[in-house]
Amino acid sequence: MAPKKKPHKKKQSNNEVTSSSIPNSGHKKPSKSPKLLISPENEDRLRRLLLNFRRTPSPVTASLSVTQKRKKLNSIYENLSCEGFLDDQIELALSSLRDGATLETSLDWLCLNLPSHELPVNYSNGASRVPTTGRSVAVISTSRKDWNVSAESVESSVQVKEETKSEVLVRVKSKRDEEEDSLSSCQSSQADWIRQYMKRLEEEELESSDDEGDKVSGPRPFEVITKDYCLERSNAIKAKRKGDKSGQRQAGLAICKLKQEMNALGPSEAILESEFQRERQDCEGAVKKEVTSSMLDDDLESVNTDALFFQLFDDLNLDANPVGSCKSEETQPKALSLSSSGQESVVSNDSLDDLDLGDLFVEDVPPYGEAQKIPKALLHQLCQRSGWVAPKFNKVTGEGSNFSYTISVMRKSSGFGKSRQAGGLVTIQLPHHVEDFKSIQDAQNRVAAFALHKLFSDMPVHFAITEPYASLVLIWKQEESLGIQSKEEERRAKFVDSLLEADNFSLTTSSRGIQDALPMVDSCVKENDDLDVVKSNHRAKRNFSMEAECSSLKQKQENKKKMQKYKDMLKTRAALPISEVKKDILQKLKEKDVLVVCGETGSGKTTQVPQFILDDMIDSGHGGYCNIICTQPRVLAAISVAQRVADERCEPPPGFDDSLVAYQVRHQNERSDKTRLLFCTTGILLRKLVGDKTLKDVTHIIVDEVHERSLMGDFLLIILKSLIEKQSWDNALPKLKVILMSATVDAHQFSRYFGQCPIITAQGRTHPVTTYFLEDIYERTKYLLASDSHAALSSDASITDEDIDQYLQLGSVNVRRGKKNLMLAGWGDSYLVSEDGLNSSYDSSNYESYSDHTRKNLKRLNEDIIDYELLEELICHIDDTCEEGAILVFLPGMAEINMLLNRLAASYRFRGPSGDWLLPLHSSIASTEQRKVFLRPPKGIRKVIIATNIAETSITIDDVVYVIDSGKHKENRYNPQKKLSSMVEDWVSKANARQRMGRAGRVKPGHCFSLYTRHRFEKLMRPYQVPEMLRVPLVELCLHIKLLGLGHIKPFLSKALEPPSESAINSAILLLQKVGALEGDEELTPLGHHLAKLPVDLLIGKMLLYGGIFGCLSPILSIAAFLSCKSPFVYSKDEQNVDRVKLALLSDKLESSSNLNINDRQSDHLLVVVAYEKWVKILHEQGFKAAERFCESKFLNSSVMRTIRDRRVEFGFLLADIGLINLPKGEGRRKENLDVWFSDKTQPFNMYSQEPEVVKAILCAGLCPNIAEGLVNRLTKPAKETECYAVWHDGKREVHIDRTSINKNCKAFQYPLIVFLEKVQKNKLVYLQDTTVVSPFSILLFGGSVNVHHQSGSVTIDGWLKLTAPAQTAVLFKELRLTLHSILKDLIRKPEKSGIVHNEVVKAMVHLLIEEGRPQHT
Repeated sequence: MAPKKKPHKKKQSNNEVTSSSIPNSGHKKPSKSPKLLISPENEDRLRRLLLNFRRTPSPVTASLSVTQKRKKLNSIYENLSCEGFLDDQIELALSSLRDGATLETSLDWLCLNLPSHELPVNYSNGASRVPTTGRSVAVISTSRKDWNVSAESVESSVQVKEETKSEVLVRVKSKRDEEEDSLSSCQSSQADWIRQYMKRLEEEELESSDDEGDKVSGPRPFEVITKDYCLERSNAIKAKRKGDKSGQRQAGLAICKLKQEMNALGPSEAILESEFQRERQDCEGAVKKEVTSSMLDDDLESVNTDALFFQLFDDLNLDANPVGSCKSEETQPKALSLSSSGQESVVSNDSLDDLDLGDLFVEDVPPYGEAQKIPKALLHQLCQRSGWVAPKFNKVTGEGSNFSYTISVMRKSSGFGKSRQAGGLVTIQLPHHVEDFKSIQDAQNRVAAFALHKLFSDMPVHFAITEPYASLVLIWKQEESLGIQSKEEERRAKFVDSLLEADNFSLTTSSRGIQDALPMVDSCVKENDDLDVVKSNHRAKRNFSMEAECSSLKQKQENKKKMQKYKDMLKTRAALPISEVKKDILQKLKEKDVLVVCGETGSGKTTQVPQFILDDMIDSGHGGYCNIICTQPRVLAAISVAQRVADERCEPPPGFDDSLVAYQVRHQNERSDKTRLLFCTTGILLRKLVGDKTLKDVTHIIVDEVHERSLMGDFLLIILKSLIEKQSWDNALPKLKVILMSATVDAHQFSRYFGQCPIITAQGRTHPVTTYFLEDIYERTKYLLASDSHAALSSDASITDEDIDQYLQLGSVNVRRGKKNLMLAGWGDSYLVSEDGLNSSYDSSNYESYSDHTRKNLKRLNEDIIDYELLEELICHIDDTCEEGAILVFLPGMAEINMLLNRLAASYRFRGPSGDWLLPLHSSIASTEQRKVFLRPPKGIRKVIIATNIAETSITIDDVVYVIDSGKHKENRYNPQKKLSSMVEDWVSKANARQRMGRAGRVKPGHCFSLYTRHRFEKLMRPYQVPEMLRVPLVELCLHIKLLGLGHIKPFLSKALEPPSESAINSAILLLQKVGALEGDEELTPLGHHLAKLPVDLLIGKMLLYGGIFGCLSPILSIAAFLSCKSPFVYSKDEQNVDRVKLALLSDKLESSSNLNINDRQSDHLLVVVAYEKWVKILHEQGFKAAERFCESKFLNSSVMRTIRDRRVEFGFLLADIGLINLPKGEGRRKENLDVWFSDKTQPFNMYSQEPEVVKAILCAGLCPNIAEGLVNRLTKPAKETECYAVWHDGKREVHIDRTSINKNCKAFQYPLIVFLEKVQKNKLVYLQDTTVVSPFSILLFGGSVNVHHQSGSVTIDGWLKLTAPAQTAVLFKELRLTLHSILKDLIRKPEKSGIVHNEVVKAMVHLLIEEGRPQHT
């Protein structure tokens, strides 16, 4: 019987769940855990495909000495032998892997390269040959011909019957099954015992590995027990001499316990006495022997009853009549009740249990009462007591009539810490060939004796077995002590030596190659000298060319100065305030490498400082060497400034051959060989640094608007500071000059950062601007805030916290927000509003001079909501009462811009020609449309520009006189629930507000209308914007650091102007490692290389990349766009109606697509894809109004749908930038046409966009590690478990599906696995939002880190999620992941390889996913 296991106190981390039941929970995992099985045909095809692909193995970084390598290889060889692999197989694996060999990689290699029938039983994929009835498979494996464990095979140890080839199906049981079916003492089937043991083997290994290193009490070694026994015998003798009866009794009890301990260990306790006698004989002389004998006889009399009892008990346990033996029942001993020293000892029921099961292990029994046993009998007993499977004898036929036997033992792991020994199937054969055995019994006993010697080497087994086998064991022990190796050990040693010699030969060859190359040094030096001459000639020619260029530029400059147009332009430029400090700027740049230029709005610094430097170098005769790069924070600023500078220089437009000015932004590169002044975005300069880390050809870098403290802006400052420091001590590097410019900046902070560099300040040239705050606007317009206005607070008690939470989830703009600021809730910046519906920031003392209606408005105002009615009325008021001049309105984002545009377009005032001058200004608008804002309208028409903060700095719109500032902008923030970064609406800082005010006074006195109170501006707004590096995740920045090869992340970021916290850096590195972008010592993976080139959130970037590779780009673009903003579904209290509409959307899709089935309804993300496809189709076929009606009928937000369309185009452009997909030419690049292009199912990147299983798999790649597993009620019996899971588990806690998810009321889930977008907590429960049911294949291919447990047939994902999988299947999936890694690596070298979707490995992965998703029919 398998020994009863004592409960281990297992240490379990929060993130680890290894049992079927969840701690402190009323739920457990389903008994039918997700199982990974593929058909034999697919398995063979995948194996051939992967072997033909020949993936390059990962390089081995750790260098080991020859001794260490030998020790490692020997250890791997021995472990693999213990697992049951043949020597030839092991040597082939180690020869292939060489330095990369570990036990894990060796097992992977063997499982991948060997066919199933050649693997040990625990590793082969036997289940794939058994018919199944569903995905949760009941049959895990079949026994093989060479490893039968049926009850009938017990008798095969007496006589082998080779024709017996029965197969046994082993059913996977749940933990509850095990408890209900635990073996009792009356069971007589050895197969049952083995079945239970094999099921528990894995759990025991996990428990022992968790306790590794802890002090655990276990069986003591034989030597320790013998030593204690001798000591207690000596104590008993001394007590006998003194007449100490108490001492005798105490020693007698101790001796009994030691005999029990020895009996439990295996050998008979009679060995203890023989050891004691031998020790006494060695220690005492001949004279003392007689005395010792007399004392020994007396002592034996005192304890003879104890010895008799334990000897009989041992004989009873070992020599009982076996099942099926021919011995009569009269020879069976009876249970005895004997006493010793007045104490009774009775054979317990547990001992009788052991007796019954012990019968099954004994075939040959020595005569009753005999101390020694035959090797087979002792081996059976020791295997049983160790909890191992019964040994099995295998006949090996030699030449002629010769034969021998091997013995197979399935043992479990043992030991702890460094002494831990792995379990597994071990096959043992005799070390020396024996020509002739006396009988089959002799052959089996010989190999059993050798097995005892090898498996129980710490026990003196030669004392317990009969001759001649005891002598053989002593001979083997002597050979080992003398260093005589067995054939197996000799073969292993020779192989390891040959492997090491081969490695040393390759190293010696390379060294010899170096030595052989030494005589060639002279010739190489001569060749290098010749090469230097050639290079010198090239340099001379280049210098001559540059000097000619310098002269030409100087001459052109002189000619230009004679032009009247240029003279007039010079006068205009000279009138700018920045011209007053021109000489100071040029002089300081000659003295210092870094300069800070601080200029107020209108000073002209952005356009003039670059020209000061360019003109000075041309006039000094160095214009040919000049290469100035001026970075701008936005695309529009780079383009407009470049065009303005080209006009001022009387040159052709940027990029033309005769123009020295150019610009470069994403998708546009207007530069030529003549370019000497380049305006670009910060990202373009960072991309240039990838290929040229020293910027050796650049003379000046100007960083404009440095005060904005963007993430990439601060990153650029770290790099520039490092370059300046390097060139200060390396004279070989060209001298780079850096100029930092800003309108409002803490100049001294930047000066200190660059070593107290000089600061030059220029006065601004703006006209006075009159500012009207909100209370003044109310007074001037007589505006009355309606009680039902969205901007009015409501004390309606019907608005509950649950309603507010629901609003937060769906982000509807049509719901009044009452009790707290819903705009920023969940981001850590919420502004609370009093419960009685009053404005909490309202102070009546601040508004005593204002009218009653103004005070009433302010009292009921929700300041966090933009009042579009007030905006519309204010624009009309300005148009009616103010002089001519353009109106510039600042709003947070494109959705808000569209809302105001729609309201104004519907107004009678802006119908006809006036409507053409309602101009949006946003980064997503095409540059041709953006340029219209600089044009002047016809007389009598007011130009209204509605812009984001893109119009706040850099660009100047000359005719703007009136500014309306909402006081809001959108900034990048991290949402810890979503684990995503996105743009969030927030209040601007005082510095930003002043910048916006300054936009109104560029050409004449202006007016600024601020839609916030004076109290908020003076008391509540931040002085400056928080640097982006301190408020966003650093994953994108970390990727750029690694892409540019700037060293380790933490040391680099510690050099920042304001370094981020260490916890933020650690969090970013951990996420990059989880996603698979970093590995090892912060090494950038191929996936990380591609993600570094995608300026989007990390998870969205991974999803987009895989969407393009796996041919399902269109739906992934929609999902990525949805994840980056918010759900398009608006909240309604009529939840049932919303649910019906959602299901109807998917039902319509099911009817129109043959690839979708009923299970594809189980995805909120696919629902968004379907909704978007329907919306786009109606928009193109029926127009905007019909699309609006569709949104209203389906509870969709039309503005969000338009945002999704814009994001789809933006994301598609990014993938085209890195060469993953192709774009159409000409008119096809318009936004509307591009969206159609990305939806085109005939394109290679959409080859599998109609396959939902593929889409969900790629979704899994993006959302991992956001995975949850279904749980059922703990009391539910396995037979009654359904596929409707009560709760879910995310690896840390129990979670629930949120009521807004389409999966909330699902009756039967296709798989017990879901991915989700975010977790929210409500009423102490955690809910999952935006969920999708995914398959086990998806998790294994695209989930988190994979740990394959080869022997137990399971896989662990992310350290907690466990899937059942035969070793071969698990290794195939693991190899597929590694092969995808290689494909991405190849894509780095060939980014134009857009046909990657046709790669055979990619097609094989897609085929697996599609096949798994097909409905299973029983």
